[in-house]
Amino acid sequence: MAAKFNSGKPYHGSSLVSGGRLTGATSTDYFYFFCPKCGERTILRILEYCEHGPESKANFDIMATEYNSQTKGKKLKYGFALAFKLYCESCGLTDFVKISNVGFQGGQLPEE
Repeated sequence: MAAKFNSGKPYHGSSLVSGGRLTGATSTDYFYFFCPKCGERTILRILEYCEHGPESKANFDIMATEYNSQTKGKKLKYGFALAFKLYCESCGLTDFVKISNVGFQGGQLPEE
């Protein structure tokens, strides 16, 4: 039997990872998230990932079709959202973030 994401418990990102507070960087073609709590460039580990809402895959495909109708150029083949469970070795922060190719495509920069 496959393990359930977050042991089957609910998951949602906290205010620490929203509002532009979750940032990251690349050194190659890999992306790394920085801990928003440590205040330094401490890299968060990704402990788990899952397809967010796989039971509603048809809904993601409908959203992809709607998104395609609003865009020019290349079109999405299918919609998806991935959820990641993040952990900081330095401060113990455990949090969640989702990445999607449908819906709102924007965000905030951190306040300086």
